[in-house]
Amino acid sequence: MAAVTRRKCLTLAGVPVLSGLAAYAAGERVLRPDDRQARFEPAASPRALLQERHLPNVPVVTHLGDEVRFYDDLVKGKKVVVTFVSSRDTRASKKVMDNLAAIQRFFGDRLGDDIFLYSITRTPERDTPGVLKRWAARSDAGIGWRFLTGDPAHVEGIRQGLGFVSDDAAEDVDPAYSIARLRYGVEPQMRWGHCQALAPARMIAHSLLMDFGPGSVDPSAGVAWNLTGEVGGGSAPIWNCQLLAKQV
Repeated sequence: MAAVTRRKCLTLAGVPVLSGLAAYAAGERVLRPDDRQARFEPAASPRALLQERHLPNVPVVTHLGDEVRFYDDLVKGKKVVVTFVSSRDTRASKKVMDNLAAIQRFFGDRLGDDIFLYSITRTPERDTPGVLKRWAARSDAGIGWRFLTGDPAHVEGIRQGLGFVSDDAAEDVDPAYSIARLRYGVEPQMRWGHCQALAPARMIAHSLLMDFGPGSVDPSAGVAWNLTGEVGGGSAPIWNCQLLAKQV
């Protein structure tokens, strides 16, 4: 067996392994024809790997008609909530939109500041920006909530990347499957979770608060309460499920 030289040992020691995302980045030795010595290509960061595999940077169109990039313009550096809706399942879509409208009221001024809601059509071949604009108006969607459509292949890439899919082929093609799920994340920290989009709004708010944090509260918003049920200011109080249920 050939001896392992000191140079080979140093080469092996220079390969980084990054854990915590069920993925790793490793340096790769690449010898180009015009090189006399081997060079190492830099390893991608865990955040870059997560983006590449699960957050496609494809163009999408908002309900206002603006073309934006899904990752660069909508997700990068933000706390986001992603759902699907479709004109092929208006009943479930209406429930999802009602839930998000309640979440919008609950978080108040945080929407459009550090929290953003994205409702993507599951059937972009049917649901034009004009259709989405009517949905947004019906839901009283503010600056922090956008409805999205786009090229069907791009929308499908987002759906696949974020895991709104089923192993059962018949179930997967039914828009109801994707509509019933909600994905949320704190992108800079690579922390992502999910819950049922059709669950009571107070349950969704609870899940979001666990990861997004309470933040600050506008006392005039009327959507944050302390333990006694009084509207509070400054740091957000612990929220009250029963009062939130009455609000929504």
